[in-house]
Amino acid sequence: MMELFLTVFSAAFFVTIIRTTTPLLLATLGGLVADLSGALNVALEGQMLIAALTAVVVSVYAPWYVAVVAGLGAGAFLGLLMAFFALRMKADIILVGFAINILAAGGTVFALALATGGDKGTSINLQSQAIPMLDLSFLSGIPMVGPTLSSLLSGHSVLSWVSAFLVFAIWYFLYRTPWGLWLRGVGEYPAAPEAAGIPVNKVRTWSLIVSGALAGLGGAQLAMFNYVGFTRDMTAGRGFIALGAVLLGARHPVGALLAALLFGAFEGLAVVMPGLFREIPAELIRMIPFIVTILALVLFSYRAQQLMKMRSGQ
Repeated sequence: MMELFLTVFSAAFFVTIIRTTTPLLLATLGGLVADLSGALNVALEGQMLIAALTAVVVSVYAPWYVAVVAGLGAGAFLGLLMAFFALRMKADIILVGFAINILAAGGTVFALALATGGDKGTSINLQSQAIPMLDLSFLSGIPMVGPTLSSLLSGHSVLSWVSAFLVFAIWYFLYRTPWGLWLRGVGEYPAAPEAAGIPVNKVRTWSLIVSGALAGLGGAQLAMFNYVGFTRDMTAGRGFIALGAVLLGARHPVGALLAALLFGAFEGLAVVMPGLFREIPAELIRMIPFIVTILALVLFSYRAQQLMKMRSGQ
């Protein structure tokens, strides 16, 4: 137990948490934007998966940043596709989302086999690139706190810093700009913005595109930093965990960050615990993030019911 305590409170484990949190946070922010507009994006899982494969394949032939943009574009295109069927063709948005997830699960295996010459499991035959990490070792020159800052802040992915900035940017957009007010108004009571001349479907379309783009960034981070290369079904339910993080974070950017950090910490535990507790089956330990997701949703539902009771009592 002491060994676990020392591991959890080490700089290396902090770096692991940031690594596991980044793709989850990007997907959570995407789910948040769509949810606030009233268009629930249950296709985050599929968007991350397709973006991950797209980024890996493109990175074989182009620089890493072009591959990241390609992953972002793949996610954005799927968001646009989702908006077309759900908003223009009036299909059920939940069913459209699940259709994209099913398409991603099978389509990525088929596309992977074409790209690798027959390998349906991994992209090990492809010489893909990785997203560079930012070297902040110069911080160690700061007296007293320098070495600690260097060990905590150095070595993170470029997209980890981008995701931290996006939390602030999305908060500012939602609560400090008129367009953010439009988006929240469309999600809360669409009849009022529509009466004011705000195009409801256009706002929701753009929110789904942005949502898909953010999920695409999460997929690129997963396949080009967390794991360098693509593996079949490598998202492993992260898109669905992101939906739980949106609710647990009270549909707020800062809350989404905290919820993603919580899930990222438990995913990090699932990574380090098999080496510390060999007597516990590794499969059982890997269930920790999903168990936490279920418990978080139960607690959120209970809290929402209590708030409704309090309001009705008033």
